[in-house]
Amino acid sequence: MQTFIYRYYSLSINVIHFLTKMTNKARVLEFLYKNQDSEYNINQLSRLVGISVGSGFKILKEFEKNGYVSVKRKNNAVLYKISANEKTRKAFDAIENKRSVKIRHRTKVMCTIRANSNNQSTIKKLMEKGMDAARIDASHYSRDSAFEVIKNIREAADHIPILIDIPGKDITSVKSWIKFAVKNDLDFVSISYVSNADEIEAIYRHLGYSSMKEVIGGKIKLFVKIGEHALRKYKEIIEEVYGVILDRNLLAADKNYETLPRLQKSIISECNKHGKPVIVGSQLLESMNQNRFPSKAEVYDIANAVLDKASCLMLSDETDDGNYPAEAAGTLVKIIKNVEMSQALDGWNTEENLIHPIGASIFEEDKPTNIDAILIITSGGYTARVVSSRRPRCKIIAATSSKKIFRQLNILWGVEPLFIKSNLEDISNEEKKEALLKALEKGFIKK
Repeated sequence: MQTFIYRYYSLSINVIHFLTKMTNKARVLEFLYKNQDSEYNINQLSRLVGISVGSGFKILKEFEKNGYVSVKRKNNAVLYKISANEKTRKAFDAIENKRSVKIRHRTKVMCTIRANSNNQSTIKKLMEKGMDAARIDASHYSRDSAFEVIKNIREAADHIPILIDIPGKDITSVKSWIKFAVKNDLDFVSISYVSNADEIEAIYRHLGYSSMKEVIGGKIKLFVKIGEHALRKYKEIIEEVYGVILDRNLLAADKNYETLPRLQKSIISECNKHGKPVIVGSQLLESMNQNRFPSKAEVYDIANAVLDKASCLMLSDETDDGNYPAEAAGTLVKIIKNVEMSQALDGWNTEENLIHPIGASIFEEDKPTNIDAILIITSGGYTARVVSSRRPRCKIIAATSSKKIFRQLNILWGVEPLFIKSNLEDISNEEKKEALLKALEKGFIKK
């Protein structure tokens, strides 16, 4: 891996500082609303919000006139405080809603394509609603019929990665599907019923490499479903694979249902510790198979998976044979974004998260809260995966010249993939410049 260090520091990473575009009025109101118990004079507020004293004075006078702030005098100081009323709450909600429309969800969404969703029109609707990746359940298909699904997905959205989920223990069938995945240039393969590292090595050989260390560049990445049979060795398995699918239906027997929340948290935490993406699925929005709206219990369940720091949430029956596939995807995205807007993303602030040299190098001269965007130039996706697993507060943009890597980046938490036409084996200032200009053009960053 080539490394370079220059202002805006880099270890295969460019860190660029940008401010999210927001009006000064919105900045002031948002700051005061989030600090309702505090009072500020004009100089303090202007400095903390990042605006001129003149602008701050005009805004606060207008807010005072319209009832958004209260004013009191203490000694020679004039102190401003948000007025806790319905009017300010509605104004704050309007700011948050406007941001929610513009900001993408950081926890990614995978949709199973079959039956009611296996047509280009519905696939495009799923994309519009926020689908980041597509899943094909091989248990429902012959290889010929699976090829038709792949064709539909690629024609509707060629940037969407495809994961093929291969069930069962029959090694002949598993080998056959793996060959199919390689032949059709799929992005991810998921295998069930793997219980130790030796079995994973056997699967790697069928994929054309011998270990996780060789899973670089545009090769198919391996996910393993961790079920009850693999719990004794789940840490060993996580170390050996690209990522994990946490299917709660397979995770604990009915008699051990009370262990599910603890297992979910432990497995997600272990994956993030090793920089491995983890997909959580099964029955997330089961009620939406028949109804347009979710149950309240499902909303809480999804929120908990987001707070546990899952990389991606997966819809199965909801977009497979459910009656409202697009609505289910849209509902999932809506819940994710609402949780993320209020979530304290402070992953960079713990010592454990600085075990990766990449993470340490980014922040050795700066504070995480001062960084608004990280721009990564990557030829294989490894750096993006490590940075994503640390859950930084700021935006993560990953520029690559490989279409396959571009697709695969879509599954990583918080990563916005960016395609550039450059030779990334020998990164020069021209490649860096192109990545910056492309990021500006796409609206990922602002001047």
